[in-house]
Amino acid sequence: ANPFPGGEDALHVVFLSSAPDAKAAASLDPQRSPPDRFVVSGREVYLHCPDGLGKTRLTGAYLEARLGVTTTARNWRTVLALAELAGPGARIA
Repeated sequence: ANPFPGGEDALHVVFLSSAPDAKAAASLDPQRSPPDRFVVSGREVYLHCPDGLGKTRLTGAYLEARLGVTTTARNWRTVLALAELAGPGARIA
């Protein structure tokens, strides 16, 4: 579920190859790239980037290094479109 309601235009979901352990997730710096915000939830990182994904310092490389996983990111509109294609009962990130 989207933890940033109303901010869908700036929302991205970073999908992780596996859920990070709590210590790794806690190592992410919430002040690394203001005004960007993030929430780690299982195998996803919800990333709200009001200035655009291209300007954030919360990059895939940063997340991979800190969390010890591989990542791929999609914008919220793409996530919703893929969920619709997957059909009823599909889990939306």
